[in-house]
Amino acid sequence: MSPSVDNLQRCGLKVFFAPGAEPDVRAFIPIFHRWIQTSAVDGLLIDVADYTHLTDGPAVLLAGHEGNYAIDRTEGRPGLYYYRKQPAAGALVDRLALIGRTLLAAAVRLESDAASEGCRFRGNEVQFVANDRLLAPPAPATVAALRPDLTAFLRTLFRDDAEDVPEPTEMRDRIRLSLRSRRGASLSELLERL
Repeated sequence: MSPSVDNLQRCGLKVFFAPGAEPDVRAFIPIFHRWIQTSAVDGLLIDVADYTHLTDGPAVLLAGHEGNYAIDRTEGRPGLYYYRKQPAAGALVDRLALIGRTLLAAAVRLESDAASEGCRFRGNEVQFVANDRLLAPPAPATVAALRPDLTAFLRTLFRDDAEDVPEPTEMRDRIRLSLRSRRGASLSELLERL
């Protein structure tokens, strides 16, 4: 029986820091506090958690009601991760576009707010993470079920420059798939496409 991913709500997207543009993660703590004070990004923002002592996973977490933002170092690949917690309307591809807009708008803002730290993100890769082992168990059948929506999202984001949705190299606790472009674009251009 193939998984039904149509109802998948708990998922996220991540953009990666550009090579040589990986600031000290502690620099994001005051920035995230300022975002709460000024409602700088989408959603009701609640608190900032400091996990900088961890070497893998979220280092700085900005907890929100609708979703969480994190400076994430999972698998040794630092970047900005947005994970949606609250249900959203529409098909999965529409929810991916919503998550993508939220993530990219925050990444553009973070590049500006942390410019003095040298913060820049790559515009040629977005990682998809399914964070629901019931609706999206880490298995080849789940990836096959996700593939049509991920391909549609990937083509919207990267257009004709998009690579195919890859087969995962390994799936431990959840599905992580890197959606890539051959050349990439600026975050602002990617945001306009969504």
